[in-house]
Amino acid sequence: SFKDRGSSVEIARALEKKAKHVVCASTGNMGASVSAYSAMSGLKCSILAPEDAAFVKMEQILAYGARLYHIHGDYTTAAKMVEQLTKRKSLYMLGDYLWRREGTKSVGFEICDQMKTIDHVVCPVGNGTLISATWKAFQEFYTLGWLKKLPLVSGIQSSRCSPVYQDFSGKPRKRCVHTVAVAIECGDPLDGKRALEAIKESGGICVTVTDEEILKCRELLAQKEGLFAEPAGAVALAGILKNKKSFRKGSNVVCLVTGHGLKTPRTGVKGKPIEVKSTGKRFLKVFKP
Repeated sequence: SFKDRGSSVEIARALEKKAKHVVCASTGNMGASVSAYSAMSGLKCSILAPEDAAFVKMEQILAYGARLYHIHGDYTTAAKMVEQLTKRKSLYMLGDYLWRREGTKSVGFEICDQMKTIDHVVCPVGNGTLISATWKAFQEFYTLGWLKKLPLVSGIQSSRCSPVYQDFSGKPRKRCVHTVAVAIECGDPLDGKRALEAIKESGGICVTVTDEEILKCRELLAQKEGLFAEPAGAVALAGILKNKKSFRKGSNVVCLVTGHGLKTPRTGVKGKPIEVKSTGKRFLKVFKP
């Protein structure tokens, strides 16, 4: 629902603007969401995806009837290509922009609605739209008097792709490399500045976690909580466990899990396949933990 919240508003705006064909850059999840809402609305849809996008996500996009362009390059390259296309052709650009943020902030509204006390909210950070939109929601509820105090908002990134963390720490940006958390692999985040402002204004932290820590927390979520997340969805929990001293004992901490595990089913399988003889004549390949 994380991506759908934004897509519903963006597609509504596209229809209001009499758009006929929408285009979007995506590592997979947003592309699938945009494709689905476009199909419902009778809009033509084109998605540009980076070369390391998960095949399962590409299949979902195609199922909705969208045109899919698997480019040579990363997400940042795809986003720049989309911007260039919309300048030259009659295409309506979707993605992590103004209208999507207005839909995404309903994540913050729902947290406020379901919890009496919110001390700290932890988000995975890719393009930065989720964390900045959630912070916007808290500010609006606080202004209206529906929230007694503003919570801390913290952002977690992969150590292999962490531009917002580097800006937060005052370090020079390093080139992003491939991470298991592909969904947040954004080297030049569109809402990076807003994400940074949200973290600093709220008094939260911004830290990184390794691929190994991400996969460990993915297993932990599944085996302890019954939640099967894709790697990017386990990033927030990994950040909490790695930086426990940053969270006041007894406080109410919200950890956002943003993607289902079936989006990347083969990531993090331990061990090598071994052959085990069954009662019949066939051999079965199984994975030994």
